[in-house]
Amino acid sequence: MAQTSGEKDDFGMLLGWRADPAGEKIALLMQSSSKVVESDDDVREYRYFLTKQQAVQLGNFLYGVAGETPPPPRKPGLLERLLGG
Repeated sequence: MAQTSGEKDDFGMLLGWRADPAGEKIALLMQSSSKVVESDDDVREYRYFLTKQQAVQLGNFLYGVAGETPPPPRKPGLLERLLGG
């Protein structure tokens, strides 16, 4: 969706986020502000639903932009290996 030049607050600083499971998707809440926060009215909230694949791609992309590498996959523990998990 294209934004018009008259829209207020076309950009801002990320203040925080929260991600929660939502069935087969992930519910992502992001908070931002375009100025120093003096009241709750200065904080904008955006809600997104992502597939798990989109969440992984976004995470890997952000690691790359930051010049970092994602952590290696966790190896299964002894109990998981014994039970075939």
